Amino acid sequence: MTGGGARGAYQVGVLKAVSEILDRQPEPFDIISGISVGGLNAAGLASVSDDFVASTENLERFWRNLTTSKVFDPRLRKIFWTALKLGFATLLPKHISNPPKSLLDSSPLRETLLDNIDFGKVANAVKDRSIMAICVTCSGYDSGYAVTFFDKLDEAEDWHRVRRAGRKRALDIDEVMASAALPLLFPAVKIDNEYFGDGALRQTSPLAPAIHLGADKLFVIGTRDSLPERHKADDFKTEYPSVGDLGGYALDIVFHDSLESDIERLKRLNTLVQHLTPKERADAKLKMIDVFSINPSISLRSLARKHAPEMPRRLRWLIKRRTAESALGRIESYLLFEPGYVGALIDLGYADAMARREEIQAFFPSS
Repeated sequence: MTGGGARGAYQVGVLKAVSEILDRQPEPFDIISGISVGGLNAAGLASVSDDFVASTENLERFWRNLTTSKVFDPRLRKIFWTALKLGFATLLPKHISNPPKSLLDSSPLRETLLDNIDFGKVANAVKDRSIMAICVTCSGYDSGYAVTFFDKLDEAEDWHRVRRAGRKRALDIDEVMASAALPLLFPAVKIDNEYFGDGALRQTSPLAPAIHLGADKLFVIGTRDSLPERHKADDFKTEYPSVGDLGGYALDIVFHDSLESDIERLKRLNTLVQHLTPKERADAKLKMIDVFSINPSISLRSLARKHAPEMPRRLRWLIKRRTAESALGRIESYLLFEPGYVGALIDLGYADAMARREEIQAFFPSS
């Protein structure tokens, strides 16, 4: 499960549909892998791993009760004061004691997660063999590596690739918070002897962690709209992009581009592997890996614009453009942690998965 801020609610709708399509089978996933908000959903899924229906219901309840104030402190006065202190700390570091670590205070999210996810059960899910492995990817600020923290029952070894590494440990709240900590917006989290931020920043191969842990089939839930909102150059607005537009554009790149490229590489590699003999595959340590991916079928920017009035007025003021009609809705689609928009995303994920019911049934082995 990939990143996407509030768009992570879409993943819950897909999972809800899968639980019904598979006729309430036990946990259908041997390995659960998450990046950024996908790490949050991964932990939620693993915390009730012996009952897939109950775990999806728990995740849906969590998301539908979510509000912005349960994710970060939206008070404008505090945001401005924090921004001011950050600026002075940069210009006059010796004169500002205890400078803020980020623009937004994410402590409400930590408390919300601890109230709703039993991380002891996440660790027990692997010990009890309810799942084979779970992993969450973060970005190391000192090392410059995408580090995947994973828990697996067997004696799996840490791995090292170009700018990527896997580190075995029991997963807790710190790994989940770090994986979703966007730079400047949310504070980095110290794990062992390094500070970590959002896992999507450095993860150029988001499919790799699950493959390292033994997966030979991948069910990928993305959060990028499948269809572009506009198709012709003449349809584009000419107004200069606002800060919110630029922020949303940056989030689009961080959360989605690597996943789409990785899926494309995997499909090309599968084509190559098909032409190898079994011995050649074994010598090259290559295998066929089936992949099923699902993404929102409609523009989430349009959906976010429809629900934008739900966003706290202070945030709307910060990211607004000169005219409401010119707003792209990108940044809103990531930051709108309010019941109306979240509920619409869950319903969309459910409908999209149900529309592909036969494909999903064919992808999963029968019980």
